Amino acid sequence: MLQAVLVTTTGVLPAFLVGALAVQIRDDLQIGPAEIGIAAATLFTVSGVLARPLGRLVQRIGAGTGIAISATCAVLALGGIAATGSFALLIAAMVAGGLANAMAQPSANLRISRAVSSSRLGLAFGIKQSAIPAATLLGGLAVPGIALVFGWRWAFIIGASLAAVIAVWSAVNGRGPRVDRLTSGGNDDGGQKDRGTPLGGLLMVTIGGGLAAAAATSLGVFLVDSAVQTGIEPGTAGLLFAAAAGSGLLIRIGLGAAMDRHPTRSPYVLIANLLFGGTAGFLLLTIGTPLSVAAGAWLAYAAGWTWTGLLHFAVVRDNRASAASATGILQTGLSFGSAAGPLLFGLLVEATSYRTGWFTAAGTALAAGIIFRIGRIMIRRSRGQPTGYKANARAKENR
Repeated sequence: MLQAVLVTTTGVLPAFLVGALAVQIRDDLQIGPAEIGIAAATLFTVSGVLARPLGRLVQRIGAGTGIAISATCAVLALGGIAATGSFALLIAAMVAGGLANAMAQPSANLRISRAVSSSRLGLAFGIKQSAIPAATLLGGLAVPGIALVFGWRWAFIIGASLAAVIAVWSAVNGRGPRVDRLTSGGNDDGGQKDRGTPLGGLLMVTIGGGLAAAAATSLGVFLVDSAVQTGIEPGTAGLLFAAAAGSGLLIRIGLGAAMDRHPTRSPYVLIANLLFGGTAGFLLLTIGTPLSVAAGAWLAYAAGWTWTGLLHFAVVRDNRASAASATGILQTGLSFGSAAGPLLFGLLVEATSYRTGWFTAAGTALAAGIIFRIGRIMIRRSRGQPTGYKANARAKENR
């Protein structure tokens, strides 16, 4: 679990460190919001292109090797950003970050699928997906704790050192005895065959996840810069960023544990409801006052960006034997959404304002919630399960 969490964190850390330290990086490299968005988009575009083939590769080579490769790429990405002196070199480092993220997600998911029992799978993915708010939390704390004291490059040097430790650890001890003796799908399920996620439904929730990721990743990349534009001091904005991310981290873990206690509840319905709440958070950000920014940041994180653990849990639960391959498909949509979101958001903000950008993010989150509802209906119909409200209330299996 610790390896899964850490490698997932370092896989996305380059993007969110760049976002948190955007004010300092922009001044040093003489770039604007659009360039920051392009940099983050580069990482997630590379990840989206490679997620599916690398998911199949991880299924063959094993989670331990995949984690070691991912962490090594993260060292190159974070170290490269620390040494960059131009926008072109920043983009090159983000390409390496995309490789790290594309390998990290299927590797971590396969490791959890093989080593964690079904009764604790929700909690496991809640913890694992807490890596993303952990990355934003580290980014937020890096502003007052490192960037404003020692310079922004030191934050990336520290991140690269963490990734190097993970790479060595996984290479030396990446295949524990417990992982080796578990079969695909876990040995606690009585040999029950995976029921799989129907392709049409999987593609629909992948689209929904992509839209949700577009809105959420824009929040992670641009919140600090947006808060500073409203008059909040950079150090305070960084702490706000860290506090919102920290609450999101705890909520993800809580939601995962709740799914284990209520296994007949639909994670897709919960995801949709969270995104509807996140929509309200983005709308609060459009008001542009310090109080509304603080409230909006918390709600956007607490509701609009706590769904990823539930989504990975839902797909892996039905595809235990092929967790890396199935989540490779899912990660393609999430990565492309994470790429398009900051890129288009940055261009939109540069042409208009942050207010317009947050309005657009709100609409995107709302659309994603609706699509998750549709995807859930498609999955149930393909399995011959009822989809009406009353039928669902009576159904014993409500996935």
